[in-house]
Parts: sequence; C-alpha cells; structure tokens
Amino acid sequence: HQKGKHLTLNDRTTIQELHSKGYSNRAIARELNCSPSTVGYEHKRGTVSVYRYKAVEGQSTYELHRS
Repeated sequence: HQKGKHLTLNDRTTIQELHSKGYSNRAIARELNCSPSTVGYEHKRGTVSVYRYKAVEGQSTYELHRS
C-alpha cells in the first residue's frame, strides 16, 4: 500500500486477517504502511455485526461512497 492511495480489496483482506488474529490498529497500519486512523476508519466502515470486520463489506461501502 502506498501512502495517500486508496485501500484495495487485498489491503482490506489483510486488515480482516490481522484483526481476527488480535493485531491492534497500529500494528496493522505498520504492516500496510498507512495511518492507524485509516485502519480504524476502515474497520468502522466494514463492521457488519458487533466487532466483526468483513473486507468485502468494507469494499462495497467504499465503492458506494465513491459513486
């Protein structure tokens, strides 16, 4: 991931996998080379049920907001 660029579905999948393993937003951000707040915003965007992040839901919400 390049800073200043939008997250891809692969980035979102990485967030999903690392979050399910218990990584913090800051640790995930280090892996993706982005801001911890970006991970937090993405986590909020892709949460479909309590504390369950889904990369596909995050991607569809992103595409909806971009249109």
